[in-house]
Amino acid sequence: MKFNAIPLLFVLAGMTSVHAYAQSSVTLYGILDGGVTYVSNQGGSHNVMSDSGIMQANRWGLLGSEDLGGGLKAIFQLENGFSLNDGSMMSNLEFGRLAVVGLSSETYGKLTLGRQWDLMSDYLVEDTVALRGGTAYSFHLFDADRIAGERLNNAVKYMSPVIGGVSFGGMYGFSNVAGAFGGTPTAPRAVSFGAQYSHGPLVISAAYTNVNGQFGSLASITLGGNATRTMGMGARYSFTKLVVFGNATTTRVTNTPVYGNAVINNYEIGGDYSLTPSIRYSGGYTYTTFNHSDFHQFNAAIHYLLSVRTDVYLGLNFQHTNSNTGAGMFLIATPGSFAGFSSTGNQFAARVGIRHHF
Repeated sequence: MKFNAIPLLFVLAGMTSVHAYAQSSVTLYGILDGGVTYVSNQGGSHNVMSDSGIMQANRWGLLGSEDLGGGLKAIFQLENGFSLNDGSMMSNLEFGRLAVVGLSSETYGKLTLGRQWDLMSDYLVEDTVALRGGTAYSFHLFDADRIAGERLNNAVKYMSPVIGGVSFGGMYGFSNVAGAFGGTPTAPRAVSFGAQYSHGPLVISAAYTNVNGQFGSLASITLGGNATRTMGMGARYSFTKLVVFGNATTTRVTNTPVYGNAVINNYEIGGDYSLTPSIRYSGGYTYTTFNHSDFHQFNAAIHYLLSVRTDVYLGLNFQHTNSNTGAGMFLIATPGSFAGFSSTGNQFAARVGIRHHF
């Protein structure tokens, strides 16, 4: 009787897969966001454009875990960003949004290694109108304070469990250059810290990031520069249907090509109201100082949930500045891509879109 090894290999592979499935899980997830945006002044002219990733950046990812016993899990996450309009990747990196592996424990916290967000985003983004429905145009000027979510390469990150309402985290991004552990302009490194206190409906957060050199993303994705130091605080309070929130950040960027050493301060307040389970409103105001100029930005949005995974929305953003060297701008969710500078001190953007989670 002739022995055929091929069927046996399939049987063994199936047995192995069943055993692995019982101990681990892998989830495919993603966000698709598309729509049409009107901009009142883009280089002196108005514009109507089809764009994507404005409510949230388009992405797909893999999230996995394996139970190692004793409450310990091996975890990983890979996330790719892309344009819905033409299908292209938003960077030349296969997993430019996130690429991490690590260990997680309910008792001891989570340790991850790879390309990942710093703690300005982790701890403060929930206190912004941009996250709560105001579109990515609502993020602070230039995203210099990194709240929109900037990544650090070669990073080791620890996030603690919640103990008595308090949690904290820290991360270090290596230069990977011999003799330059502390970082130099040509061998950059990054550090980031954050903490959060939650008690019932009240949450208070603080974070700090120091990027020494053009690390991963540029020290500031728009301004460039050799180094960025940014810190901020945020808070929110949840009522039955209403969440009120606010944040304040200050950022120093050194040796930018245009502005030299720059200081940017942001102060934001806002609210998020659920009129019905299907209708949500969000709005906020941000005051910014930069380069001896003041910026006033008003953001609002209404969402109608067609299901728990799909919503349609209208987002409105207006910015006024007394800047003599350039007027307002709105930051699209993808780093480096913008609605464009206005030729005056005013700019208005209105967007209608649809967003789907899977």
